Amino acid sequence: MDAALAEALAPVLRDLEGSGSVVPDVRDDQWSSVDGQVTAMLYSPDGSEQGVSAMITEPSAQRIASVADQVQEWAVEELCSIGRPATWPECPQHPGSHPLSAVVRESRPIWTCPSTGRMVSEIGQLPAPQQ
Repeated sequence: MDAALAEALAPVLRDLEGSGSVVPDVRDDQWSSVDGQVTAMLYSPDGSEQGVSAMITEPSAQRIASVADQVQEWAVEELCSIGRPATWPECPQHPGSHPLSAVVRESRPIWTCPSTGRMVSEIGQLPAPQQ
């Protein structure tokens, strides 16, 4: 897998694992012919798949936020398909209502509440869920 994509995926996968969510089987697969676009496939246990991509010309923070958004889409679909709440990562301010949004602020990829804009954490440093 291309280093730029692997670097962008690593913090998002860390957040998935740390939150106890579903984690895809990531496979190197260059499915795009767009110049500068690097790609892989996210596989679910049932064999379904979704592509993920990044542009190597984008700043690292933007690549991470973009990949986080794509992985989040995969995770929400996967959680729904296995009967779990489909709000990953769940907003700690508004439990059970909506997931966080991946954005770039001050050149940092972060998870924010989409309602208030409040920063929750940097992508890759999502706190473990409260028991």
